Amino acid sequence: MSSADSIIVLDIDGTLTDSVRPHQIAFEQSLRSFPFPALSTDWGQYQHHSDSGIFYEAWELAGFNGKPDLIQLEEQYRLAYDQVLAQHPVTPVAGASAFIASLSQTWGIVFATGSLRSGALHKLSVIGIDPDDFILITASEFHTREEIVQQAVQAGSLRYQIRQPQRVISIGDGIWDLKTARNLGYEFLGIGEGTKAEQLRTSGATVYADFNDLLADYRQIFSAQNSGETR
Repeated sequence: MSSADSIIVLDIDGTLTDSVRPHQIAFEQSLRSFPFPALSTDWGQYQHHSDSGIFYEAWELAGFNGKPDLIQLEEQYRLAYDQVLAQHPVTPVAGASAFIASLSQTWGIVFATGSLRSGALHKLSVIGIDPDDFILITASEFHTREEIVQQAVQAGSLRYQIRQPQRVISIGDGIWDLKTARNLGYEFLGIGEGTKAEQLRTSGATVYADFNDLLADYRQIFSAQNSGETR
């Protein structure tokens, strides 16, 4: 058990693992197993940027009767994901495992992802993480990003016996990760390069290319004295 008094929330796809493309391919295939008359794959246009949130909204837009069958979606996703991996293997983002190892004794580490749970479990295994050792909250349990992240922080606080976290830092690769952190009043750090990284910087976030880059600023960012929004 760590001696943590603060929490780090880690996104997975595009943050800890280079898995956005295989995830999106498998997710689209799983959605198309349902008879949607039209399906937008512009994922950023959906109200909630999570697998279950997109599924529920697409179901409502299609005018289907009954409750969306999330269990069937998860099964279709698991089958599609296993097949996609043969063509698009998932790889770790540089320094991800070292980052978690470096901070796990002094910070409460939790994982919060808009991915369905089966995919998240595989992606964590790629960076050598046993999910039984950490809190993992996914789109299989909640459909809004705010619920996913907030529940991860609450569950992490219980696990690490933190009555009130001194700091919560959310780390992600997408603008929705930044918006969620700000909506919840948490600090934020971006991971990645290219267009998404520039979008985060334009929105005022500090962005690191990978976790090796972030670890170079370890003391400055993760010291107990540093608090407030990380930008």
